[in-house]
Amino acid sequence: MILNKPLILVFVAILFNCLVGFNAVGKDVILGNQVVIYTDAPADSPIAIAISALKRDLGTVLGANVVIKPTAQLAGPGIIVFNSKSAVALPATVTGWEESHVYISKVSSGEHIVLEGSDVRGTIYAIYTFSEKILGVPPLWYFCSWKPIAKKQVAVSDRLNILSKSPTVKYRAWFPNDTDLFAPWRQKSEANYETWLETMLRLKLNTVEWFDDERDYNKPYSVSKTTKLIQAYGLINTTHHHSPLNASFAGWKDYWEKVRHMAPPKLLLANLDKLEEFWRYNVESIVRNKIDMLWVLGFRGSGDHPFWYTFTDAPESATERGKVISDMLERQRQIVLSVTKNPNTQFRTIFYDELSDLLARNLIKPPADSTFIWTYVATRRDHYPNLDLQQLDQSRNLRLGYYFNYQFTSTGSHLAAAEGPWKMEQNFRYVASKTNQPIAFAVVNAGNLREHLMELSAHAEMMWNFNSFDTDAFLKRYCATYFGKQRANSIATLYSAFYQSYWNQRKPVLEGFDRQFVFQDLRYNRALKELATAFGRPYTSNPLTDIPAEQEKNRTYNIVPQDNGCETVIEALIKETERSATRFGEVARKAEIVKKSVSAGQRTFLDDNLIAQAKYMEHLNLALFNLSMGYSKQPDNNGQRLAFVKKAIDELQQARSALGSTQHGIFVDWYAGDRVFGFNNVLEKLQNLLK
Repeated sequence: MILNKPLILVFVAILFNCLVGFNAVGKDVILGNQVVIYTDAPADSPIAIAISALKRDLGTVLGANVVIKPTAQLAGPGIIVFNSKSAVALPATVTGWEESHVYISKVSSGEHIVLEGSDVRGTIYAIYTFSEKILGVPPLWYFCSWKPIAKKQVAVSDRLNILSKSPTVKYRAWFPNDTDLFAPWRQKSEANYETWLETMLRLKLNTVEWFDDERDYNKPYSVSKTTKLIQAYGLINTTHHHSPLNASFAGWKDYWEKVRHMAPPKLLLANLDKLEEFWRYNVESIVRNKIDMLWVLGFRGSGDHPFWYTFTDAPESATERGKVISDMLERQRQIVLSVTKNPNTQFRTIFYDELSDLLARNLIKPPADSTFIWTYVATRRDHYPNLDLQQLDQSRNLRLGYYFNYQFTSTGSHLAAAEGPWKMEQNFRYVASKTNQPIAFAVVNAGNLREHLMELSAHAEMMWNFNSFDTDAFLKRYCATYFGKQRANSIATLYSAFYQSYWNQRKPVLEGFDRQFVFQDLRYNRALKELATAFGRPYTSNPLTDIPAEQEKNRTYNIVPQDNGCETVIEALIKETERSATRFGEVARKAEIVKKSVSAGQRTFLDDNLIAQAKYMEHLNLALFNLSMGYSKQPDNNGQRLAFVKKAIDELQQARSALGSTQHGIFVDWYAGDRVFGFNNVLEKLQNLLK
């Protein structure tokens, strides 16, 4: 509806005159089976999507029939939703970045619940804050098998006053990565496809690190469906280190053949004009689709490798390679500025792998102005501040970002959480110590999401309230939210014990990082496969080898036998997997006892998020223990090796079954896409030993 200007001014004047104040003593607002939401948010806006979710929540909790009306029709008590930056419904009480205010105000004919935001996301946060604090809908409702407690009505106190000021960290992101489970699950329903974005907003995140192959170069200046969806929900897009400027070289061939209708030029540094044309097209695609983008600048090669793996005319010296990257960063920035025509466009770069190494040697010279964020990356495999960050002089006072891995390809956590929120907090506190201004960007590798829900929630809360955040206090609140206040402390203790059950295969070398080195589930996966292969070779006390492309010796596993009171890797494997299995088993058994006193509606999530993961890790440890025992039987005089192999197979199958118990409801086929861990592949390798 388009209102004429005089009518709007009269309406605003009436509201000003009638406004008693958000914390004035008045009447409680009673929400029952008929609720009216007043808003002027456009029907196709991100705020409208959040209002639809609120409408659903009201229906779920109260069985309410919800009617949405424009503020011009304001009448009896209801809910007013407005963005004070662009709407005129009420005088603004919040003005900063992403601020929100939930309160009751007497307007015209009665008390109204007011959900106000200083901008689009602030308004969305106000909506979801009300849903959580008043209706009792937890942020993870879609992922935690939440069962609402039906109510006939909710009395909202006239003293309601929830004011949320701007977050400490401006850009707060998830990076879904190695989504072998999440990607096919998304395709099962519209809700699966989209609701994770709602979950991010309920947790007060604002950025998605995303790049996919959905885009179609046959459609000029198109962007992917998910990129558009992220924008539609009111979130900011940013891309990854292999896809700067929303482009990866995987699309090089398609661009030249489908857009330019010509044979693709060779990827050469000499073809700089072709590179710039390719980048400009992808930048224009984002701008033409009006995508809110935090631009990533970077120069790497195809397939997530250094550029000198792809460009045959790349220089050989590290100094010259650093110069090439520095030059490309500036060229990319100028392309973006020329397309956006906005001098305040925001940029970041990502110091991953070889870029981290070159930066540590001072061979890369990124921009250092107020529009540019230096995004450091945790060390590969074991996730703590890398050398480039350790060497950073705080007095430079740079705008810093950080990429922390909850999940990590090939050797990290994948089917069970392992790093933990304490380690996440330690990492980001370290980053904050390297600048005199708040961290500007924070992203966590979220894997398939479901395995890391508690950790992801901790990250979201910390980045909003960075200075006051405390992991232990957060964990108790989290457990109270999802398992009830009565058992919150005991379950929080079990979560802590779960993380302490992991094998720390090497003593820490960085002060303050007690769990600097963790033996995550994909390391077990790799060790099982390597041991199975080693059965057919001459015995060695260290049959585990580094990944061929590993840049630091022993980093793939980071096992130091002497740190474990052992002489050899095999001895350490046997000793520590047995100990770790016992610890995980104790966590699972204690959690089963506590579960009996948790409400029926909350037991499923305790099973899925803690008990099943503890059982999985218990049996995964026993699988590696038994295979290590079998391998150690040299010579095999009594057929002991095969007996241990059979036990290892049985334990691995039990590990799989533990995870399988979490497949129910919307997650009934959650593990159908299992590829990264690859249970079938590991089992086949072990079963072949019996032939």
